[in-house]
Amino acid sequence: MKQLLFTLFAIAALYAQAQQPKSFPKISGTLGVSYEGYGLDRNPSSNTVFTKRRPWHQVRFTANPVFEISKNFKLPVNVNIAAFPTNFAGPYAGIGKQSFKQYLTNPMNNFGLNPTYKWAEFQLGTQYLNYSDLSTGDVGIFGAGFSLTPNNFVLKFFHGTSQQGINPIGIVNPGAYKRNHTMVQIGKEKQGEYKVALNFVKGKDFLNSVTPSPLPSAPAPAPQEAFNISLVGERDFDNKMYLKTEVATNIYTTNITSAVPAGGVGVPNFKPFITGRTSTQRGYAATAKVGRKSTHFDIGLGVKYYDANFFTMGFPYLQSDRIDGLLDTRFNFLKDKNGSYKSNIVASVGVRTNNLSLASKSNQFIGNINWFTQFSEKFGLNVNFNNFGFNVGTPSSSFSIKSVSNDLSVSPTYSWSNSKRSNTLSFSYSYSKYVETFIIPPSPTTTNVTHSFLLNYIPVYFTRKIMPDFSVLYFVNNSTFVDLSLLTATAGLGLPLKKDKIQLKGQLQYTLGKLQVFTPNHNVVASLNCAWKLQKKLTWSTWLNSNYFKYGNELSTLPPLLNANYLESILRTGFTYKF
Repeated sequence: MKQLLFTLFAIAALYAQAQQPKSFPKISGTLGVSYEGYGLDRNPSSNTVFTKRRPWHQVRFTANPVFEISKNFKLPVNVNIAAFPTNFAGPYAGIGKQSFKQYLTNPMNNFGLNPTYKWAEFQLGTQYLNYSDLSTGDVGIFGAGFSLTPNNFVLKFFHGTSQQGINPIGIVNPGAYKRNHTMVQIGKEKQGEYKVALNFVKGKDFLNSVTPSPLPSAPAPAPQEAFNISLVGERDFDNKMYLKTEVATNIYTTNITSAVPAGGVGVPNFKPFITGRTSTQRGYAATAKVGRKSTHFDIGLGVKYYDANFFTMGFPYLQSDRIDGLLDTRFNFLKDKNGSYKSNIVASVGVRTNNLSLASKSNQFIGNINWFTQFSEKFGLNVNFNNFGFNVGTPSSSFSIKSVSNDLSVSPTYSWSNSKRSNTLSFSYSYSKYVETFIIPPSPTTTNVTHSFLLNYIPVYFTRKIMPDFSVLYFVNNSTFVDLSLLTATAGLGLPLKKDKIQLKGQLQYTLGKLQVFTPNHNVVASLNCAWKLQKKLTWSTWLNSNYFKYGNELSTLPPLLNANYLESILRTGFTYKF
């Protein structure tokens, strides 16, 4: 591993030295190394209410160069690695020696290579690939693949691992299975005009990837397997009208240890890609959106449907068994003397129905409107309102619940200036109310109401280089169970030194908190950031942060926890070289 890192950094340094402004090969990007130290002092030391949140020491290397070998050949590199493993559970728990593969796939590290030649891109290492909304997209996968786009044709392939096997620790940590992904996309696409693509995605857990196997009593999911097929269609008509749609089906096995019926009778099958078992199910999903856009007006209507059995490992947290309908609009009005719009409104309204397969369906109303107006050169106003309703069950059912959430914010901004400085004063008021009622069985209504007031003042000096800012925040939350109030004052100052080669930024924040009937608690946060440009392309950055918190009597009215406190400190320093 040390040899690999040395080679990468040596190549980057050699390319940087040999680079010519308009010749090949050349390089751009950044290269860096940083150290972070963490400290935590608790009084009393036996108090475990607040525990450490970071490793005591960490060293991290980053490299994000883009090698341009020729006009048509580029090699982007993404390396972000830590020197010390920080896993608290897993095959390398206990900070033991890792294998090369474990080091590469450790979530705290990121390795990626994307060599590109004209219309061909090869993808190596950790990649986040979004083929479509119903196939794969928000899971980082370590592996290898390619993306080919000759003459508007599309051929993509990638295979890799999204997680290594994690050994269980009793029933507290159930562990996780190793999961592999394979994905393919075939289609044709012209940017800004059309797209037609067929996606195939396979995901599978490996039963023998953990030792011992997860305990039966642990709340771990069984090893799973899924195969998805989706068809994407998009059309843009003269940059005015547009249509986007996708339909998908999946075959999903919730437990690959379940039996295979004789002859595969009675279960979904798609051999040789996936074999049906007694725990296998088939699901369907579809999305569609049509709309029109213009300079001063947009409108769109979208529908999403996911049945109860739809599942894709590319989006493991996707909520199934629902249908959404949403109408969204945007329009501008009130032109100024220069012909620019001074006001715009963005609004949406829709309905979501959950639990489609159940007798007690849940209905949600979704509404949002954001209105901004620049009344004059000095005064502007932004208003935002959200409504989210939820209703499940009926008066005749055995269970019925209703909830309504309303959020309102009003944010005026006033600016003025003279020959010495400009000034910006902004104020924001936010109101949020949530009411939840159990109709059947009857129970008391739960209410949560929040108010927050934020005042900001930012002066900008024309002749001086200091950059101060000030803010005051008052926050109060009253609910059925908790009453909380916070008063926070913050002041910051930016200061360039040594002919702007050093940029200093300091901030001091004090918060007075009051919880229920307990005595107030106090919190002081101080930070200092220094960026020193040692050379034209080399910068040394140091960041210090100190967080002191003193409890009131919410922990105990008696010593030693009465007025307990802690001091948390972080030092981060490192060098960044910009090619």
